[in-house]
Amino acid sequence: MAIFTVPGRDIITITDLDYENDQPNVSHKVHIIRLNFNEPNDTKMRWIIDKFYQTNRFVIDLKNIKYYNFYLKKTNIKYYVINTDIMWNGLISFYKRNNKVLLDITRLSDDERHFILNTSLSDILNNTEVIQIGKNDYINHSDVINRWKGNCIIYDKEYVI
Repeated sequence: MAIFTVPGRDIITITDLDYENDQPNVSHKVHIIRLNFNEPNDTKMRWIIDKFYQTNRFVIDLKNIKYYNFYLKKTNIKYYVINTDIMWNGLISFYKRNNKVLLDITRLSDDERHFILNTSLSDILNNTEVIQIGKNDYINHSDVINRWKGNCIIYDKEYVI
């Protein structure tokens, strides 16, 4: 059975501005944090790990993957690499290079989205721990997603990770 993650409550994005303002102040456990620092460094990482000491899963993108690999391999923190907007030519290599993936289906082109949802969804879910999917796509494929044992984030236009 899929675990549903609510954007803005269970998953949040942390930026340089949040770090500079020592925000957000959250009183509940956050399950996944998207790290969106322009220039990550050890000080920012220690701050986020101390501030969200109950969180042990992060989402990173490819732009700073070298730094995050270096830093996070020394911790017990699991991290997922999120796909970029344009993946068609690189979707397979994206999976090969990254052990832990958050596939954001909402970032795919129409052709990619159609292929993933209508041809290879079961295979993709077997190799993915977390997905983000639009509400309509979820409704159309809920039978497959509900049997999956991963984390599902239903896309909300108010909140984008």
